[in-house]
Amino acid sequence: MSWFFIALWAPFLLACANHNDKFLLSRYLEQKSIGSIVILSSLFSGVAIPIVLFIQPDVCDVSFVNGTALVATGMSSVFAAVCYLYALDLDEASFVTPFYQTVPIFAYFLGYFILSETITLAQGLGSFAIVVGALALSFEFGRRGMRFKRDVVALMLGASFLSAVNGVIFKLIAVDRGFWVSLFWGFVGQTVTGLTFLVCVPSYRRDFLHLFRQSKVGAVGLIALSKTLFSVSEAVTLYATLLAPVALVFLVNSFQPLFVFAFGIVLTLFFPRVAKESLDRTKMLQKSLGICLMLVGGYLISR
Repeated sequence: MSWFFIALWAPFLLACANHNDKFLLSRYLEQKSIGSIVILSSLFSGVAIPIVLFIQPDVCDVSFVNGTALVATGMSSVFAAVCYLYALDLDEASFVTPFYQTVPIFAYFLGYFILSETITLAQGLGSFAIVVGALALSFEFGRRGMRFKRDVVALMLGASFLSAVNGVIFKLIAVDRGFWVSLFWGFVGQTVTGLTFLVCVPSYRRDFLHLFRQSKVGAVGLIALSKTLFSVSEAVTLYATLLAPVALVFLVNSFQPLFVFAFGIVLTLFFPRVAKESLDRTKMLQKSLGICLMLVGGYLISR
């Protein structure tokens, strides 16, 4: 199977997770318990650790420096998820997720210094197009005029940067140490971060404990589903980086806004209780133009 079709599963799964998270935050959890989602999803990574150990027992065959770097990538993925969840709490999934298309831009700069990758003129133009598309999506037109969504932009740029760091460092080490070994230590970093939040962040701990006191089994199940979708999509993306250049793999994630946009329309029309996206003509045009511009930029980057 071509690396492209392998990588294409990642944006599909992420789009499913995006709408699942939005439903969880807006309809299921009464108090927007982002802390409970972060802790539970991070600790859920611990379930994957024995599975990876069963597949690859020699996970300790890694240097201290490489192991520490891989643990840090796991931690960065959790902080990226935190930024994403706070942004998703502020706006619609079809508005928030296109900002992930700035990941290749960060990856190019990081790749230049870490992997000695260079950027062609076409790739530079594509990067510019993606930035313009992201900026177009960051403006809201309403009764109060045009408003720049600084909080959403800052949160999603932070999430994109951390995602790029995760991918570049993972490939740097996994090419030599192997996919499963690198994935194992990333899961360790995610689990450690979840435990740290549980112990050191009182508001997150209260959200986490409140979730179980209320016996919200459905919420726990949805959080577990999101974590599974994110973990599988992340593993697919990281695996694909070993089959093709990192920039091209990140480029495939440009399909995520299309999946999110399409799923949002279908859910709004046929399952409005599950999710509801704004179908206002101006917003639809804004989202369509912004996403199309990002996809054009992604095409230029791949040339």
